[in-house]
Amino acid sequence: MEQGDSYLLQDATDIESVLRELERQNSPMTMRLVTGGDSVATRLVAVALAHDIFIHAGDAEGSGAHYMPGELLCFDGALDGAGVRFVTSAARNSMNPWRTALAATLPACIAYYPHQKFIRIGMQPVEACVVRAKRRDGNDFVLDVHDLSARGIGLRSTYVSLQALPVGTILPAAVLDFRSSGRLLVDLRVVFSRCVQGADGVINHFGCYYVDLDQARQSLGGLLSV
Repeated sequence: MEQGDSYLLQDATDIESVLRELERQNSPMTMRLVTGGDSVATRLVAVALAHDIFIHAGDAEGSGAHYMPGELLCFDGALDGAGVRFVTSAARNSMNPWRTALAATLPACIAYYPHQKFIRIGMQPVEACVVRAKRRDGNDFVLDVHDLSARGIGLRSTYVSLQALPVGTILPAAVLDFRSSGRLLVDLRVVFSRCVQGADGVINHFGCYYVDLDQARQSLGGLLSV
């Protein structure tokens, strides 16, 4: 995950996962008209898939109430230390069953900007380090470790699909198998995914953050020391 990389999430499952995480974490956001003007503070309050909208709070002074239905809005925020941005439109009254709530239509895509905060150590193929993980629904996976840092881990696979591990997926008690160096247990959260066309075919990449950063740092301290 190089500094400056950005990823365009277009899968409906990924978009829903990001919006629900913004709601769950009560992440502060800003919104502004695409045509210009001042940004105002907001946060995502609820996702209403049945109505193809999400509800947001607007700013304390209610400036969001002045946006006309159909006007394009740009939302900026952060999720697990990464930036997110998407453009959508203020919901029309016919779409919003909550007449007094500020609503916007679900975005067609979300730009995701991972921030490089820690040195990442690339893992050589000869080391063949892997992660053995199981989703909360019981499905299990084995993925190759691509790189490692004190904040997260990069995984890749030629057979685990992007749909199998959408953004927001929690992998509890994932086993980091470093072969001769031992094994570690960490909880992981998928924060981005993308497919890369390589010489030998498509490789799916998954960027994960540690759910409990302090615990992960203590466990990984010896492996990451130079």
